Amino acid sequence: LLQWEHYLSCDGSPDPTVPQEMNTFMNLWREDQDEGIQLVMEKGDVVLKLIEKLEFLLLEASPNEITEEQRVLYQEFILQLQALLHEKYNQATQNLLKIASMYEDSETGNMHTVIKDKNATFCIWVNLKKKPRFKNHVFQEAGHGFDLPKSLALSSVAVRVLHTRYDHVSPLAASLNENSNNTDDKKETEEETEKNSDIVDEPSQGIWLFLMCSTTKVLMLSILYEEPSGREEAPKVVDLQQLVPVGGVYHIDALQLPPQPQEVRDWSMVELLDVGLEVYPYSPGEDEDGTQEAVQITLRLPDNVIYFEVPVVARWDPAG
Repeated sequence: LLQWEHYLSCDGSPDPTVPQEMNTFMNLWREDQDEGIQLVMEKGDVVLKLIEKLEFLLLEASPNEITEEQRVLYQEFILQLQALLHEKYNQATQNLLKIASMYEDSETGNMHTVIKDKNATFCIWVNLKKKPRFKNHVFQEAGHGFDLPKSLALSSVAVRVLHTRYDHVSPLAASLNENSNNTDDKKETEEETEKNSDIVDEPSQGIWLFLMCSTTKVLMLSILYEEPSGREEAPKVVDLQQLVPVGGVYHIDALQLPPQPQEVRDWSMVELLDVGLEVYPYSPGEDEDGTQEAVQITLRLPDNVIYFEVPVVARWDPAG
């Protein structure tokens, strides 16, 4: 049925059940490294539909319709497509940062833009002039904003807020109870939890939103650098059997600004660095009053999500 629907669609996308077509599609897109954000969003819509088809097939197909080998292959395709989509967003971000000075704002001298479609909202601000009085910004089209400490306002840094309405993060997380196969395992887990006073109390049920959330439409959050303590702390893990992610995922990054083009007579010259997209290394110092210099982020939550109870704030830890 899925193959027949694909045949009728005639949209030029690969058949997700044919490995040769899927591999060709991903390899060709991986080789194209000069795309902009808009093109990535358009191609991303195709990718999300392929993922949806594969997930539907894995969910609805009976054991006699697909083999175990096919099931494993389709799961691998889903993970590869998800990773490739985010990789292309990073490549397109880097391509935009390389020419950011060409789109500087006449009022502030910095660069900022918002690009969005039904699947994602891409916001970026580039600190070209490094003037402390322009250390905050609000992306009017999206409602997101930030306020940088003075040390970052004087640095070659870019701030990216990428809100994806899909969630490719939480499926990678393991549930707290994933390895508990019987009652004894659950009791042992409860005993360990009681012994360790450092585990944060999680509600028995509720909703949560990667990366940050609020019951109001606008959230102000201060991101602080955490000093490692001398004692070993238990991991604070969100249990996906108890909590449901809603509203998508917010990817918030401070990025290194690559060298900008320089006009020399009739030539435009730029230093090329083969390093890809780099995160800006930031360890905040202290303000005059002794408090840490915080990066304040303001997020407008999606209008299509209604919160019936206080959500739990969750942050994805790529280190696991």
